[in-house]
Amino acid sequence: MRKRKSNEKGFTLIEVIVTLVLVGIMAALAGMWIVSVVNGYIFTKMNADTVQKAQLAMTRLTMEFTRIKTVDATTAGPDTQINYTRTGPSGTPISGIVKIDRASKLLQLQLFDDKGTALTPLATLTDAVDSFTLAYCNDVTTACQMGWLPGSKIIEITLTLMGANNTTSAFTKRVTPRYL
Repeated sequence: MRKRKSNEKGFTLIEVIVTLVLVGIMAALAGMWIVSVVNGYIFTKMNADTVQKAQLAMTRLTMEFTRIKTVDATTAGPDTQINYTRTGPSGTPISGIVKIDRASKLLQLQLFDDKGTALTPLATLTDAVDSFTLAYCNDVTTACQMGWLPGSKIIEITLTLMGANNTTSAFTKRVTPRYL
């Protein structure tokens, strides 16, 4: 049997247990920090996707509304749809409808020729639409009003999309149609 020397070095059971507890606490804190960083990244990415969808939809609406020649006043109500006529590339009139499908939360656009034949299928501009509002102004200094008014020169588009964690983001743009 071997004799134990008083100067042998080693760890006691209590030191090992205390070390393991401390390492476990530090690992739990590091794990919580990593989870919060990943959640922040996912939230930011989803909201960046929402912003990009809104920018694409607003760009398309701006392109369409800039070329408007006439607006059907009976359908140009707030928060519903707008029926309009614009000039096509070859100078022929093209009718368009922009509307929100509340059931599926889609903002949709469809174009028709002068005979009422669909030129495009019903196209989705964006999804996750919380609200879509159109307001009309006579000039830049006046406040916009809901519903089409004769002499309106500016269309104010407000598009609200649902983003990450049910966060809503509102996007507003004023468009001045060239031919009104």
